[in-house]
Amino acid sequence: MKNLNKLAAAVALTLAAGSASAAWIDGTTPGAPSSVAFQIDDTVTKQTFVLDLAVGHTGLNYASFQNGTEGVAAGLSWDLGALGGSLFSGFASHTADFKWSVVASYQRDGDTGINIDKSGAGTYGSYYSDPNNAQWGILSTATGPDQLIQQGASNIVAEADSTGKVGAWTNRLNAPAAANGASIASINSIDGTSFYEKYLSSLGTVGNGPGAPTFKGPQSANFYWISNAELDDLDNSIIQLGAFTLSANNILTYQGVSEVPVPAAVWLFGSALLGMLGFTRRGAKVVAA
Repeated sequence: MKNLNKLAAAVALTLAAGSASAAWIDGTTPGAPSSVAFQIDDTVTKQTFVLDLAVGHTGLNYASFQNGTEGVAAGLSWDLGALGGSLFSGFASHTADFKWSVVASYQRDGDTGINIDKSGAGTYGSYYSDPNNAQWGILSTATGPDQLIQQGASNIVAEADSTGKVGAWTNRLNAPAAANGASIASINSIDGTSFYEKYLSSLGTVGNGPGAPTFKGPQSANFYWISNAELDDLDNSIIQLGAFTLSANNILTYQGVSEVPVPAAVWLFGSALLGMLGFTRRGAKVVAA
């Protein structure tokens, strides 16, 4: 047991030192869901702290959250101070001044459609009847769905693209001048502007206002999945998967919803279908009598 504890401590120290070079996955390759990035902007020191949420939770990525099943039972947690070690030490006294968010993206498969829900005679399923195959889209923290993209599959595609906003952010984390591919890193400011503010604030079309929806200090933030199975310019599906909470002692926790809410259109469709089935059955009884 002691050896296991020593090994765990060594692994944590290696990660905290920034020498772990498992590159961030930007999610622009269908079949390779992106890393889920938690990031802090210390508005006092202008430092940016980033954490790949897979650290301490092996295999955790975009696909882990998109069905709303991750963190439902006992939840998930990350001790930022312990994981970040010396990289986080300069942040510890400025929790109230943090700006933070969680983002991820996963590009749709435009060639084979394997990660797009298809139902019926070749049409895209607007009801997400098979969420395991409707994985593409954006994951983002926000106060409410009104902060996020309301219309247009093309907007989501652009955000997830490697030259777009979310894809560009994760690729920045792989750049030598940034996190250098480390799953935990503290990034210096650039000419007095924090790395977070310089690059993540450009996530303009994830939110309806300027920049990605961010949160100030210790509080909770809803976590949403934004997708559009119809690949059209009608309203996107924006579903809350759970919520992240940053505590005053820098513990990040995640609690998933017990069940992903079904879009209202599905309930209406289901009610109408049941009504028709009920009518048919009653009619059948009359005929049989």
